[in-house]
Amino acid sequence: MNVPTSGWSNKNGTSGRQCGCTTWKQHWINFNPSKMNWPVICSIEGCKNTPTLGAHVINSRVSGEYIIPACDACNKRSDSFTLRTGVSLVSANKSKTCQ
Repeated sequence: MNVPTSGWSNKNGTSGRQCGCTTWKQHWINFNPSKMNWPVICSIEGCKNTPTLGAHVINSRVSGEYIIPACDACNKRSDSFTLRTGVSLVSANKSKTCQ
């Protein structure tokens, strides 16, 4: 998928959502199209923290909601951010993936 790296933000109100994969991190591992291993650095440009969870993100120029590997601090950001080049986005739409 060819998507912009800039203009992303966290989707609010997703903390109570559940997935058949048990966690959103596992959802990303199961369905990332490049079959990449879980990364050692957060997907947000400029962050050097270890990603611990699958974050729900959106972009006004991209249809849908996606999961990316992120650290806890970046998952709580309220501003827009840029993704690192090469980040694998996984659809958060469970009907297209795990259910």
